[in-house]
Order: sequence, then structure tokens, then C-alpha cells
Amino acid sequence: MDKNSITKKIINILGQVRIYSLVDLILFAYAIGASKLELTGIVLLHLSFLFYLEHTHKHLYRQSIPRFVWIAFGLAGIILYSKLAVVGFIIASISYVRKNQSPISFFAPLTRGFQYYFLAAGILGFANPISFLALGSMTVRNFSGDLRDIVKDQKEKNETLPIIMGLKKDYKNVHLLALLATSFVWWHIAGISIVWLFCVYLIQIFTYNITPRK
Repeated sequence: MDKNSITKKIINILGQVRIYSLVDLILFAYAIGASKLELTGIVLLHLSFLFYLEHTHKHLYRQSIPRFVWIAFGLAGIILYSKLAVVGFIIASISYVRKNQSPISFFAPLTRGFQYYFLAAGILGFANPISFLALGSMTVRNFSGDLRDIVKDQKEKNETLPIIMGLKKDYKNVHLLALLATSFVWWHIAGISIVWLFCVYLIQIFTYNITPRK
């Protein structure tokens, strides 16, 4: 394998990790007051979810992910996060991965929202307003991701909510704007220096387009 092929493979894998979303997640973990161990667990759970997603969907334009990878990350995440709410996160993750199966596809944005809800609820409590804010914010953000991918989802015969609504064209920038908005919310709740928000925004903008989507 030549250097060019290796470089493309590495970039492809980094794209599947979705660095732009990962830094938002870390900011979210700070906002909900996660300890270092809990933060590490949250990141590992998130990566396990992404690798499980890629392993299951098997897109031809993305590198295949072996099963042992998402299992190892998931087990480590469960141990470090160490909250009963992880059960809800796992159920929401499995439901989202099956989003291509109607009628589950209709509820896919909500299941993504519940992932963040349970991560927050395990630390702040199930009735905490920030937990519900996470649920609503991530539901809207995931829906905006479906708005970005309407044409691709039509070709792949995915019955996402925008397609069910009869929308025909992509809304390319709406998901990035929603991503920046959620990061702003987490930054505001965390009460940290605006320098960190600026750094997060730079990472998100420069890594957003390396995720292979076709």
C-alpha cells in the first residue's frame, strides 16, 4: 500500500470519528460537570456508537470497522461512565443504528437526542432541565443532519423525516449551523473562557467536510 492510499485511509477513519461532533461532546461533558473518568467514558461510549454504526451500515465509501473495536470501546466506556443511565444510552444507540428501518427512521432524530439526555441524566438527574435541553437540542440538530442529506438518503432509500415530509433538495449548511449552536449552548452552560469556544469552532469548521458522505 503506497503512502497516498495510507493517507486517504487515515483521513477516512478520522472522518468517521466525526471530530467536529467529538469536540462538541467534550464541551457538553464539561457543561454537565462530568469528572475526568466520566468524560473519558462518555467519549468512549460515543466512539463505540459511531464504530457500531459504521460496522452495521457498511457504506462503501467508508472504511470497514471490525466488531471487536466498538465492543472494546463500549465496555471501557460503560466501566468509566459507571452510571445506570448508560442502559438508556445503549438502547437509544441501537435504535438509532436501525434508523434505516421504517418506521424507526421517523424517530431517528429523537433517539439521537435521547443519547445525550441519558448521558446528562446519569450525572445531573433524570428531571434536570439541562438533561431535557440536551434531548431537545440534539433532536433538532440530528434533524438538521437529515436535511443536509436528503438527496443521498433518497438514493439509499432511507425514509428520513424530511423525505417523509416531501422535501426534495439538500439544505447543506443547516447542520453545521446547528452544530455551532449546540456548542454555544454547552459553552454558555459550562461558563468557561470564550477562547475555548473559538478553538472548538475552528476545529469544527476545518474538520466538518472530511467525513465521507458519498
